Amino acid sequence: MGTGVERGFLYTQEIKKSTYLMNTLERIFLVAILFSIFLTNPLKAGGNEKPCLKRDDLITVFLDFPYHNRFIRESIGIVNYVRDRQLSQVHVKITRHHSGSAGSNYVISFIGRQDFEGMNNEITFWAPGTNSEDQTRRGLLERIKLGLAPYIANTSLNDQITVNISEDFATAPATEMEDPWRNWVFEIYGGANYYEESTKSRFNSRWGFYADKISDKWKIRIRPYFNINTSSFENDDETVENENYRHGFHGFMIHSLGEHWSAGLFVNMLSSTFHNMDFNFETSPGIEYSFFPYSEATERAITLVYRMGMARNYYMETTIFGEDDETLLQQSLDLSFNFEQPWGSVRAGLEGSHYFHDFDANRLEFFSRFNLRLVKGLSLSFGGNLDLVNDLLTIPAEEASLEEILLQSRAQATSYQVYTTVGVAYRFGSSFSNVVNTRF
Repeated sequence: MGTGVERGFLYTQEIKKSTYLMNTLERIFLVAILFSIFLTNPLKAGGNEKPCLKRDDLITVFLDFPYHNRFIRESIGIVNYVRDRQLSQVHVKITRHHSGSAGSNYVISFIGRQDFEGMNNEITFWAPGTNSEDQTRRGLLERIKLGLAPYIANTSLNDQITVNISEDFATAPATEMEDPWRNWVFEIYGGANYYEESTKSRFNSRWGFYADKISDKWKIRIRPYFNINTSSFENDDETVENENYRHGFHGFMIHSLGEHWSAGLFVNMLSSTFHNMDFNFETSPGIEYSFFPYSEATERAITLVYRMGMARNYYMETTIFGEDDETLLQQSLDLSFNFEQPWGSVRAGLEGSHYFHDFDANRLEFFSRFNLRLVKGLSLSFGGNLDLVNDLLTIPAEEASLEEILLQSRAQATSYQVYTTVGVAYRFGSSFSNVVNTRF
């Protein structure tokens, strides 16, 4: 037991510790309050506050395309992005049309809704094949800015818009465009990949050449190509090796005959182990009728194509019909539908063909792809292919080995092919999708 003085001293020390602890807790609590206030109302650096955009004043925009969506939302912050077209005042839709190795043509459609009903516009953007991905996305960004400007100009934010045109460009005299290449674009390509593990390996390679010419009157392609694939498998001290190749040529020359008609000549050559083809040469002229003007093809198209052609085939092995080589005459009719609308897209087609020497040697193909927006937030996609096949004239007479069947190294006899797909999605919750967060 300590003396009274010692106990008083210890008691005084405990009071000081408690007082210090309370003061410390108060300080922590005060700092926490100040920090939370700072988070919810951050101070502006240097005391210069930027003008605050009221989200209620911004137009609502629905981006309906998969190309660089996040980059565009990050770069254009003067609009409200919504998750469904029915919530939007402006529906921005992009369709892309490839022009071979020359590049891609993007058609950007601006569809006014609600307050802007009937206020529609369309801007095209040509992205050459030599463009980097960054050049293409920045080109799309500038066209989308330009297309959104008329809608923003009809709001209270019109004083925030400025249009800058280079003085040199604005005053420059127009000159006739000269193209030493006469619209021809060339591309040489090649690539390979190799994979290996302890019991198997695989090597694939492809290389070739493109020459494309696209103008208002002509569409021409010259394309030789080469593919080699090898694989090796080991099992119970046995090694199974397989080598396939597919070399060929694809070319066409199509001439415009107006807003509804066009004519073309198609040439193909093939040498393929899978198709039992030592060498094949095929040529077929064709004619196409478009029920809608070609100028509307980015939004709607129904076309009917007729072709008649001749093929000369030299086979690697004798076929199931006892042929080592033969000449075949064939005709085909193809009906195609393609619609790109605010409510979704539809692509479908029906093609029938037969050989003249035997009408029972025929084929009927049907394909469809539907992407529909049924109601706000609810979308449905479905499609499929159905091929009724009676024209496999190149199948070898000798039965395929087990290795060839498992490795799918040669074509097999079949009377049909079926493929189907279906999907449904329902999106709900917040109408807005302005925030872009790239973490992790």
